[in-house]
Amino acid sequence: MTDAEQLRLKLQELQAELREIDEIDGETRRLLEGAMEEIHEALRHDNTEALQHPSLVDNLNRATQDFETSHPGLTRIVGNMVDILGNAGI
Repeated sequence: MTDAEQLRLKLQELQAELREIDEIDGETRRLLEGAMEEIHEALRHDNTEALQHPSLVDNLNRATQDFETSHPGLTRIVGNMVDILGNAGI
Protein backbone atom coordinates (compact mmCIF):
# COMPACT_ATOMS: atom_id res chain seq x y z
CA MET A 1 0.00 0.00 0.00
CA THR A 2 1.39 3.41 -0.95
CA ASP A 3 1.73 6.30 1.48
CA ALA A 4 -1.08 8.14 -0.32
CA GLU A 5 -3.38 5.12 0.05
CA GLN A 6 -2.47 4.84 3.73
CA LEU A 7 -3.23 8.52 4.27
CA ARG A 8 -6.60 8.18 2.54
CA LEU A 9 -7.43 5.24 4.79
CA LYS A 10 -6.36 7.15 7.91
CA LEU A 11 -8.43 10.16 6.82
CA GLN A 12 -11.48 7.91 6.65
CA GLU A 13 -10.70 6.46 10.07
CA LEU A 14 -10.21 9.93 11.55
CA GLN A 15 -13.47 11.21 10.08
CA ALA A 16 -15.35 8.22 11.51
CA GLU A 17 -13.72 8.65 14.92
CA LEU A 18 -14.53 12.38 15.01
CA ARG A 19 -18.19 11.64 14.26
CA GLU A 20 -18.27 9.44 17.36
CA ILE A 21 -16.74 12.00 19.73
CA ASP A 22 -18.72 14.93 21.07
CA GLU A 23 -16.46 16.21 23.82
CA ILE A 24 -13.58 17.68 21.82
CA ASP A 25 -13.22 21.42 22.19
CA GLY A 26 -13.91 23.59 19.17
CA GLU A 27 -10.32 24.66 18.58
CA THR A 28 -9.03 21.08 18.58
CA ARG A 29 -11.79 19.99 16.23
CA ARG A 30 -10.99 22.90 13.90
CA LEU A 31 -7.27 21.99 13.91
CA LEU A 32 -8.04 18.39 13.03
CA GLU A 33 -10.63 19.22 10.40
CA GLY A 34 -8.33 21.84 8.85
CA ALA A 35 -5.44 19.38 8.70
CA MET A 36 -7.71 16.71 7.25
CA GLU A 37 -8.88 19.12 4.55
CA GLU A 38 -5.27 20.07 3.71
CA ILE A 39 -4.32 16.41 3.39
CA HIS A 40 -7.40 15.60 1.34
CA GLU A 41 -6.79 18.49 -1.06
CA ALA A 42 -3.08 17.70 -1.40
CA LEU A 43 -3.88 14.05 -2.18
CA ARG A 44 -6.61 15.05 -4.62
CA HIS A 45 -4.22 17.33 -6.50
CA ASP A 46 -1.21 15.03 -6.06
CA ASN A 47 0.60 17.89 -4.29
CA THR A 48 3.35 16.24 -2.26
CA GLU A 49 4.88 19.59 -1.30
CA ALA A 50 1.75 20.49 0.66
CA LEU A 51 1.95 17.18 2.51
CA GLN A 52 5.52 17.94 3.54
CA HIS A 53 4.74 21.38 4.98
CA PRO A 54 5.79 21.47 8.66
CA SER A 55 2.64 23.31 9.77
CA LEU A 56 0.50 20.32 8.77
CA VAL A 57 2.29 17.97 11.17
CA ASP A 58 2.47 20.71 13.82
CA ASN A 59 -1.31 21.18 13.69
CA LEU A 60 -1.90 17.44 14.02
CA ASN A 61 0.50 17.20 16.96
CA ARG A 62 -1.05 20.21 18.71
CA ALA A 63 -4.52 18.79 18.32
CA THR A 64 -3.58 15.47 19.91
CA GLN A 65 -1.99 17.03 22.99
CA ASP A 66 -5.38 17.87 24.47
CA PHE A 67 -7.01 14.46 24.09
CA GLU A 68 -4.13 12.03 24.38
CA THR A 69 -5.50 10.26 27.46
CA SER A 70 -9.22 10.76 26.90
CA HIS A 71 -9.31 9.55 23.27
CA PRO A 72 -6.54 6.99 22.67
CA GLY A 73 -8.09 5.78 19.39
CA LEU A 74 -8.05 9.27 17.95
CA THR A 75 -4.49 9.79 19.18
CA ARG A 76 -3.40 6.54 17.51
CA ILE A 77 -4.96 7.48 14.17
CA VAL A 78 -3.43 10.97 14.16
CA GLY A 79 -0.06 9.52 15.23
CA ASN A 80 -0.19 7.11 12.29
CA MET A 81 -0.93 10.01 9.95
CA VAL A 82 2.01 11.99 11.35
CA ASP A 83 4.27 8.97 10.81
CA ILE A 84 3.12 8.57 7.20
CA LEU A 85 3.63 12.28 6.54
CA GLY A 86 7.06 12.09 8.18
CA ASN A 87 8.09 9.41 5.71
CA ALA A 88 7.17 11.85 2.90
CA GLY A 89 7.65 9.20 0.26
CA ILE A 90 4.42 10.07 -1.44
